[in-house]
Amino acid sequence: MNEQVFNYVSVPTKYIEIDGIRYAYRSLGKPAEVPIVCLQHFTGTLENWDPIIIDGLAKERQVILIDNTGVGNSGGKTPDNVLDMSKDAIKVINGLGIHLCDILGFSLGGFLAQAMVDLKPELFRKLIIVGTAPQGAKALYSFPQLVEKAFALEPKEQYLFVFATKSEKSRARIADTLNRLYIRAEGRDQNATMDAIKAQISALTRWGTDPVTIDLSKIAQPVLIVQGSNDEMMDSATSLDLYQKIPNAVLIYYPDSAHGSFNQYPELFVEQANSFLNKFE
Repeated sequence: MNEQVFNYVSVPTKYIEIDGIRYAYRSLGKPAEVPIVCLQHFTGTLENWDPIIIDGLAKERQVILIDNTGVGNSGGKTPDNVLDMSKDAIKVINGLGIHLCDILGFSLGGFLAQAMVDLKPELFRKLIIVGTAPQGAKALYSFPQLVEKAFALEPKEQYLFVFATKSEKSRARIADTLNRLYIRAEGRDQNATMDAIKAQISALTRWGTDPVTIDLSKIAQPVLIVQGSNDEMMDSATSLDLYQKIPNAVLIYYPDSAHGSFNQYPELFVEQANSFLNKFE
């Protein structure tokens, strides 16, 4: 790992002010008419993207990564619901002068991707959603209890508890991911604050318990759905539900993997994601 050179770990953080709030973002890769915008998981900041994945995508396109409202180095108060989070993310995309983009949404970011394409479909060409679930997913009813169990562990075990299965192979690969997240030594994002975490817990829980408002059958864009075989947080079966309801979807399950499925198989994910973005219609 130490012999490999990662570009993402040295990309500077930039800022854009929208409606009096300063948002943090990073951008790398080849300038493109259709960049891919990346939205992160619960508690995740710009530092939680695996550099193997981001560098792999950036070899073929422009990649833009955003800290949404109140998260990481972005200002403002984190909304307690997905709809308002999605509206904020659209404001940032528009503020960056983007008129058409792809989306990579991981976990909570996948909720936002679904809501964003419902709010403003003309802004999005293709979606990749990883480790996520549709509105009304019953697994999210118990999300606060799962978080409480994870937060009781020491930091490394917190990460492994959520993102890996109990197998030695899965834990070793996710531990490697965790190591890569700390290669960047300078200019790091702030960790999510407790206020942001509480708001995100509310948003995640409400995504499961509030009335369903998004008609997945009306999503016209191609969608790549990636899931682990044993994602306790989202319930792996909910990805099949997404696949069955979205008309033009591709579904991939990775074996012996949990919530961090694409982190466990980063090279494979990059190959499949680039193929989907470049070729799938």
